[in-house]
Amino acid sequence: MPEVLVFSGPALPLLDMANEMKPGDWNLNVCTTESTDEEIAEAAEIADFILVFGHGVSDETLRLAKKAKLVQLCSAGFDGVNLGLAGEMGIPVANNGGANAIPVAEFAITLALSTIRHLPVSHSDTSAGDWMRPEVDGRDSHELFGATVGIVGAGRIGSNVAGMLRGFETTTLYTDKIRSEKAEGYGATRVELDELLERSDIVTLHTPLDNSTRALISEREFKLMKKTAVLINTCRGPVVDEIALQHALEDGEIWGAGLDVFEQEPVDPGNPLLTMDNVVVAPHIAGKSYESYPRRVRFAFDNMKRVWDGTTAQSIVKPE
Repeated sequence: MPEVLVFSGPALPLLDMANEMKPGDWNLNVCTTESTDEEIAEAAEIADFILVFGHGVSDETLRLAKKAKLVQLCSAGFDGVNLGLAGEMGIPVANNGGANAIPVAEFAITLALSTIRHLPVSHSDTSAGDWMRPEVDGRDSHELFGATVGIVGAGRIGSNVAGMLRGFETTTLYTDKIRSEKAEGYGATRVELDELLERSDIVTLHTPLDNSTRALISEREFKLMKKTAVLINTCRGPVVDEIALQHALEDGEIWGAGLDVFEQEPVDPGNPLLTMDNVVVAPHIAGKSYESYPRRVRFAFDNMKRVWDGTTAQSIVKPE
């Protein structure tokens, strides 16, 4: 009977689904932020698998999990796991196989539309009985249709963005270390990052967080962008230098931003980005949809079962 160490946040519905969808003879040992070090250690030492819902895995847990055959993440991002140490331990790490790619891609476009059409400001004004401040009367609102959109990272999520943009007849650019046949099949053109930043009306980020992408978008990059450009970030907060972003917005180097992620989460209530009318914010919810949750859990158990049955896991992530 496989023993599974599950790291779960109490508010996520994934745990209930895991209990419903797990193979009948599999045992789930659930640990949360309320669990003691001793409870986590005990579960790690007997774990055949580590299943992660919304939390990282500490180095100490990895070192104790000597039996573990796979760390299975239910997120696309893998920055919460020390991939180098996992490799040394001989434990492969897999992400969610694109199970949340659709909602993240949809949300990136939602943030873009909400930003260029001033939706949060319009909502709050109208709800308060104020009608159509000058900023929203059309003189400074813009269309996504026909715009140039740059996608930074054309994996499962970024390539889905490219596909969804076809209905807006955008000129779509992408940059990635690996050529994306899927994105190109949707009409996207591969370019270097600097060219993408210089040409794009909207830049949307869909890259993993690692040493090569930390502060990927910083002061230099903002100076390359159009003064009318909008930055969208639904990947990881530290991919963007937030101080540089704040200054770029204040100084008019770019026009606006839509942010689902921040360098610090939960975001500091005093963060200046939260008070800017040209910034639309959300609490890291891009990937959270009713439809995506069962896809994540189903993929996780199918992947663990592959390993248990002696075959290779899918969607393995590797150190940079």
